[in-house]
Amino acid sequence: MLAIASSLLLAAAFPPLNFWPLGWIAPIGWLLLVRTPVLPKRSYWILYFSGLLFWLTVLFGVGNAHWATRLFGWPVLCGYLACYIPLFVVLSRFIIHRTFVPLAIVAPIVWTALEYIRAHFATGFSIAMLGHTQVEILSLVQIAEIVGAYGVSFVMILVAALLVAAISTTFTRSSVHRNPSVIRRAGLVLTALTIMTGYFFSGYLLLDANGLLAGGSRGDHHDEESRSVRIGLVQGSIDTVFGDPTQSTRTFEQYTALTDHLVKAHPDLDLIVWPETTMGDHMVFDLGNDYAPPVNLPIDAEEHKKRILSRANGFNGFLKDLAVNRWKAPLLLGTSTLRYGNQRMDHFNTAIHVGRQGTIVTRYDKMHPVMFGEYVPFGEYVPFVYDLLPIGGGLTPGQTPVAVDVEDVSLVPCICFENTVPQFVAGQVRQLHKQGHDVDALITLTNDGWFWGSSILDLHLTCARFRAIENRRPMLVAANTGISAVIAPSGKLTQYSPVQKTTYLVAEIYPTERPLTQYTRYGDWFAAGCLVLAIVGAIAGWFVGTKRANNPLEGERNQQTEGLQ
Repeated sequence: MLAIASSLLLAAAFPPLNFWPLGWIAPIGWLLLVRTPVLPKRSYWILYFSGLLFWLTVLFGVGNAHWATRLFGWPVLCGYLACYIPLFVVLSRFIIHRTFVPLAIVAPIVWTALEYIRAHFATGFSIAMLGHTQVEILSLVQIAEIVGAYGVSFVMILVAALLVAAISTTFTRSSVHRNPSVIRRAGLVLTALTIMTGYFFSGYLLLDANGLLAGGSRGDHHDEESRSVRIGLVQGSIDTVFGDPTQSTRTFEQYTALTDHLVKAHPDLDLIVWPETTMGDHMVFDLGNDYAPPVNLPIDAEEHKKRILSRANGFNGFLKDLAVNRWKAPLLLGTSTLRYGNQRMDHFNTAIHVGRQGTIVTRYDKMHPVMFGEYVPFGEYVPFVYDLLPIGGGLTPGQTPVAVDVEDVSLVPCICFENTVPQFVAGQVRQLHKQGHDVDALITLTNDGWFWGSSILDLHLTCARFRAIENRRPMLVAANTGISAVIAPSGKLTQYSPVQKTTYLVAEIYPTERPLTQYTRYGDWFAAGCLVLAIVGAIAGWFVGTKRANNPLEGERNQQTEGLQ
């Protein structure tokens, strides 16, 4: 029951309930099981079920996207993620009960190490990290600029472990007189409260050091002589329905009408942004320099090339009409790209930057595919599974980040769930910095109509807020069906839209003079360090266990100290 209680409490700390204080106490049930001297084998199955219950609850909206996602993708994804709870308990128990290192040291290291693995394995899945539960209390998440969201999770598990040690501390008879349990327990609770208080105020210090205590909506640290750019974020409300032949047309018509209203109300925009894939059937055709038609075409190669060029020219003329004649502003649009070459056709999820002259200035192809949506781990060995995906054969990943330059401001675009992967976004900013592009703001184009207004939208927005903190750059989000947002470098929501409503937001972004944060420069150094320590602890536990098996008297002496953890 402890494991089930922990899962339910942690689920309540995430959207839609968002009762963030539960994030601090939810892990206590799992930690008590770590402390238990002996666990029956069935306990590990219960632990797995508790993890499965948590993930099925928190990620329920994932299944709204498509029948195959509900029947296969959602349960398989949750089944994989559920493994991390029993892994946490097993590995922590192994280290603690063999090496007698205190729970308050082992547990946060192991938890952080497993979050790091989850964020990197099979393209990574970083949604619903423990630290994400605290995003509404900004002073509790500012450490992310140094160590990422992992640092928040680490502190939360540390505090919970100290409370568990206070609850379950036992002592040998000889030690009671020297150090009464009531004093020790009070000391552990006081330590936990001191850490929480110090951690809370450290967030204020980081906000103050970055000039963000007043809200920081402009990002501060900007050149006073540089003018801001005004960016319009358009949000339609078209839930994704696969197999609906009218959806592409309806989506494009809705966004066109919304943009007409936006431009009428704000005629001085420097950029208009549409979310991911909202251009419908209007897409980029790329023949490249190595054009070769796909095999088994019903027409000859020259005729095929002629038709593709005709569609490409028509699309380019269409873009020019929108940017130059209709809206008189540069555009950043979510669409698709079909590239023909080497006798194959590659399909990219694309954002195109259309300049004031109506031509495509920059094209960004999505680099990080969504697990079980656009990519199946090891799918190349079982290609038939792609027939079940809503996008069929999967997307081709792009190769490099790009900078979208709007007047004096440089933006780095992400598409869809790319902004949920912390090391990916920091890597983009870092790589562009090395190329001489100092990024002023982050921008995400996403179609969250897949999730039909579920709490997945809130989880996605939370990730965007952490990316703003980690990189100390404003984050703009243009999302079909919501939640579109303007996020300050502090993680504060300065503007955000309602869910499943048609609307638009206008953001004012300044060039920044902020240096790269520690997290942007060095990435997941802290979490990777925890992984190394967890591995070292496991190896040490194995050696100690082997030594104890060969020397039973040594094992008995060590057991006398186990209660002091």
